[in-house]
Amino acid sequence: MAAASGYTDLREKLKSMTSRDNYKAGSREAAAAAAAAVAAAAAAAAAAEHYPVSGAKRKYQEDSDPERSDYEEQQLQKEEEARKVKSGIRQMRLFSQEECTKIEARIDEVVSRAEKGLYNEHTVDRAPLRNKYFFGEGYTYGAQLQKRGPGQERLYPPGDVDEIPEWVHQLVIQKLVEHRVIPEGFVNSAVINDYQPGGCIVSHVDPIHIFERPIVSVSFFSDSALCFGCKFQFKPIRVSEPVLSLPVRRGSVTVLSGYAADEITHCIRPQDIKERRAVIILRKPRILEMDKEENRRSVLLPTHRRRGSFSSENYWRKSYESSEDCSEAAGSPARKVKMRRH
Repeated sequence: MAAASGYTDLREKLKSMTSRDNYKAGSREAAAAAAAAVAAAAAAAAAAEHYPVSGAKRKYQEDSDPERSDYEEQQLQKEEEARKVKSGIRQMRLFSQEECTKIEARIDEVVSRAEKGLYNEHTVDRAPLRNKYFFGEGYTYGAQLQKRGPGQERLYPPGDVDEIPEWVHQLVIQKLVEHRVIPEGFVNSAVINDYQPGGCIVSHVDPIHIFERPIVSVSFFSDSALCFGCKFQFKPIRVSEPVLSLPVRRGSVTVLSGYAADEITHCIRPQDIKERRAVIILRKPRILEMDKEENRRSVLLPTHRRRGSFSSENYWRKSYESSEDCSEAAGSPARKVKMRRH
């Protein structure tokens, strides 16, 4: 009996010990679960500081949307305008290095003849760091005008500028005709713009009442860029970011028509002329001797052009000449050109 009683006591004792172990294990599991619940509650509280309720989150997003959409709208408008500009541009590389060298030597001859006074008075137009040479047809603009602003430009009477040099016909125009860039007989105005480093020409639209489209230009001596939609400020000279910056390589041909020619200004910025650069611009005047028909401008010029919102090509002359950034000597009427040796 004693043995049986002892066995029973031992069994009860073991049972008691097992119950205590299970209780301890359960306590540990409960503690872990409680800690996890506390951590989850803390995370929820932190999130609630930013978004207390789902409605508040939506309100935050709604408040920020207008600012984002304004920026996105501006970007879309800029991209759309750049797309319109590109739609009016054709560009091709037509002239080899050897052809460029030959033409550049001819441009140097033009510069030399001008410095010797061998051209008509209105053939040569000088500005700091940029000279223009008119051939075939020239026109008044900028400081030469009695009334300032776009639409006031007038062609010179026949004979006031020299004829287009034969080398321009043979070496430049004929090649453009052969590649069907322009039709035979299209060009009767050739202008050579000769830039020195830091030279520029401010934002303008080629006189729409004088010149037909397209406007064709060929670049020589060095690479540069043609920029669209810039605004110029002076003293010191500053230029806004362009809607589009178009690289122009030596020997390349650029053709402007449509939106690129008529609806947005183009310019050459000082920072884009790092070396001497020359461009030959080939155009066809709409009407000869427009200076004899003072009322024709109001008939030909589209209504949206009469606002005067576009700059005349040389409207900037006085400000430009007094700018230290684009001029070797403020107000200097002329400059010597450092010609390239071949």
